[in-house]
Amino acid sequence: MTRHLLSISLGPVQEFIAAARKTADLEAGSTLLTELVGAAASEFPAEERIYPASVEAGGANKILAVVEGDPAQHAQQARARAQAELEAQWANYSRPLAAHIDEARARAQLAHFLEFYAAWVPLRSEGDYPAARRRVEALLAARKALRDFAPLAQGDARLPKSPLDPAYATVLRVDDRGQLPEALQGEPWNFKPTETLDAISLLKRLRGRAQRDVLDTPTLAHRAQYPGTVLQRSADKDPQPASAYYAILVADGDSMGALLSQRDSEAAHHELSRRLDEFARQARRIVKAHDGQAVFAGGDDVLAFLPVTTALACGRELAEKFRHTVRATLSAGIAIVHYREPLSTSLRQAREAEKVAKKVDGKNAVCVAVHTRGGAPLQVAQKWDGTRALEELTRMRLPRGLPYELSELARTWPEGVSPVVLSNEARRIARRKATADGARLDESALRGWQFDSTAQLREFANLLIIARFLSGQGDRA
Repeated sequence: MTRHLLSISLGPVQEFIAAARKTADLEAGSTLLTELVGAAASEFPAEERIYPASVEAGGANKILAVVEGDPAQHAQQARARAQAELEAQWANYSRPLAAHIDEARARAQLAHFLEFYAAWVPLRSEGDYPAARRRVEALLAARKALRDFAPLAQGDARLPKSPLDPAYATVLRVDDRGQLPEALQGEPWNFKPTETLDAISLLKRLRGRAQRDVLDTPTLAHRAQYPGTVLQRSADKDPQPASAYYAILVADGDSMGALLSQRDSEAAHHELSRRLDEFARQARRIVKAHDGQAVFAGGDDVLAFLPVTTALACGRELAEKFRHTVRATLSAGIAIVHYREPLSTSLRQAREAEKVAKKVDGKNAVCVAVHTRGGAPLQVAQKWDGTRALEELTRMRLPRGLPYELSELARTWPEGVSPVVLSNEARRIARRKATADGARLDESALRGWQFDSTAQLREFANLLIIARFLSGQGDRA
């Protein structure tokens, strides 16, 4: 019987995970996707499955397996397993709200949700594997480019759309004004009147409610000053964190395609898959040890929320663990964002920072981007090895106004004046600045301030601003 190399992709991924207003929704969407991939992967015994190595780990959204028999039937059964898992999750979490849900519309949306693509090629001998893998991945990419656009009949005439996914109408019953009834606005549900959610968004919300230990953004911001604490919400007001900013870390393995090509055998890919699963398990442990919340860790991808004070150290430890476990390098974007900023905006900023890190020559890099409310974003991108100097700056007690005065000095400094004079003026400004409690910079630190140009001084001033935020002092005197 001819064996086949079967490649499967499940989605949607980024837009599905990102469509959330709360960290609990985000984590629930991530976990749900992992469980759907795991359910589909369970169609294949461990000895046939190349990726993911473990159905519990779930990987990202990819399955690669060597199968005997009809590959089309295997693909159909894998899809059926994922769909059955989705419907079982819905039945479990939506049951308490059954009286407020249009079940027929919900079922129609659930049946329409999954994006499932598969491709396969014959594998006649073990020596065929490298060429077969390249061929099957090319076929899968071509199939994904031919997206299905089947219409969805969900009986949604005059119904409000879901605010988290406007392609779908609400499955929650609404009043004559198109708003949720009062029964859903009070305890225990606490929906806003306009949260007319679709089935998938509602499932994420209900799963998120069940995960009581998921840290919210005010708590993550608060932990910059008070590690390990959890802010408690009250019925009449939101919690007020001691600091206003937290960090979103997005990390991804460098040149994984090249790594796969270098180890292009079935046995080598089994081993690489096992290593990726091990890294994902370790990544969750590392994020938790740095007082953060792991949202997603699968394959070579990590998405985590952290206090600003631990984000850089956490990223470096993740990169080191990836290097030792997977034997490859990892790059990351770290966005410092306000806890009241919409999650969709903050996630986009973190992914943009990751793209900047990926452009560093040779990669193995990080980009830290600070996004203040109303201010221009600042960022620095460098190799992980180069972040030690930035961490040194975070340990300094930097007067709040100093970086901005140095930036203004660089902007107004006349052309042609000696760099020695520029450096002396920068040190003079620093000597007369003090923190709120009177602390001043040590003279030994100031002796190293040598600037060859205003551009170099401006970059240093920006680095000081970023360091203040990473130290948890960015929004404090």
